[in-house]
Amino acid sequence: MLTEQQKMEALVKLSMELNQVKDVDILMEHILTSARRFAGADAGSIYLKENEQLKFSYTQNGTLQKRLPDGAKLIYNTFRIPIDRNSISGYVALTGQHLNIEDTERMDPGLPFRFNRAFDEASGYWTRSILTTPLMTMRGDVVGVLQVINAMEGEGRYVPFSQETGRMMDAFANMAAIALE
Repeated sequence: MLTEQQKMEALVKLSMELNQVKDVDILMEHILTSARRFAGADAGSIYLKENEQLKFSYTQNGTLQKRLPDGAKLIYNTFRIPIDRNSISGYVALTGQHLNIEDTERMDPGLPFRFNRAFDEASGYWTRSILTTPLMTMRGDVVGVLQVINAMEGEGRYVPFSQETGRMMDAFANMAAIALE
């Protein structure tokens, strides 16, 4: 887990990169890596808005990466989900509100959105906690979603994301939105 000093240094470094790196793909990967590290998250994704859909654009997963031989990279299929109230990411993009799901297995069935276990079942990965933040421009337009998955405490122990982590993810989401603009 990062100290407060390391967290601040990571934010400063990332904001400086924002002004220097011209390749959006490299910058999004840096933002996602830093957000995961900052949140103590095992995995994460950035979805970008295209028309009225979210495109699964950038993703990282520490657990699945460890299962591969040295030097190998995970390859993900790009897919799209509608911006609507049915999925977690779609809901966040539609409403512009954060969602902090403490445990996907204990979600209130009365919520308008659902967690889709298809990826977990196909990959053998198990998603427990999810923190999803809108990527919002200065004009208030949602251009995507930043999602971090499975807050880790110790070796392999999943915990919910803290409210403080939720507030700090805004900084990463703002940086990503600025880079995309």
